Amino acid sequence: MRFAAPLVLAGLLATPVLAFTPERAAILVDAVRANGCQMSGEQAPAALEPLGLDAIEVQSFVDILYGAELVTVSDNLEQLILSDALCSAEGDASMALIVAAFEEQEAGLEPWEPDFTPERAADFIAVLRGNGCAMTDVEAGEILPDHEFSPALSRDIVTVMLEVGMAEISQDALEVRLSETLCAADPASDAPAMAEALATWFAAEADDGAEAGVESGAESGAGEGSE
Repeated sequence: MRFAAPLVLAGLLATPVLAFTPERAAILVDAVRANGCQMSGEQAPAALEPLGLDAIEVQSFVDILYGAELVTVSDNLEQLILSDALCSAEGDASMALIVAAFEEQEAGLEPWEPDFTPERAADFIAVLRGNGCAMTDVEAGEILPDHEFSPALSRDIVTVMLEVGMAEISQDALEVRLSETLCAADPASDAPAMAEALATWFAAEADDGAEAGVESGAESGAGEGSE
């Protein structure tokens, strides 16, 4: 396990961060504290899986705690280290730090939208196609930086591809794979296909926003009518 997987986990592609709770994060923190306030990726499965913490959940908590400067990650992404404050805190004091990190993360949430060009996405597809049309999170950390793909850019591209059926994620969320159609497609068609995928994504978002506005207006009208 890596604690900041550049491709799949960093984006939490199908699982909202807010679906997880501070109480669950405290289980992770307690386990790392009991391990000397640090834990390697090699140690993580044996230590965390018996506690019911899966890879997506762990990465979610790492992202939140990292944003609050309560943990750091080694340069090779293999070592998770608690801050001095979180390491020394226990019980209610530890939970207060974790809850504050969740509240800070929630306050900073902004509506997400993809930020990449079809041509850059085509480059990304070419990298995956050259790797057998699939890539694990470990491979992503080794391969994508050489092609100047940041975690955020990789996440954006993969998220759109997933939503339009151009890719799929393995059940353990550790591998992304191109669809059979995209894997076998002419590379010249990749950029136009991604332009269409982006247009589809933005159109769907616009429709969702319009529906939300109609529902909000209806609820407001109903409230006024009942007064």
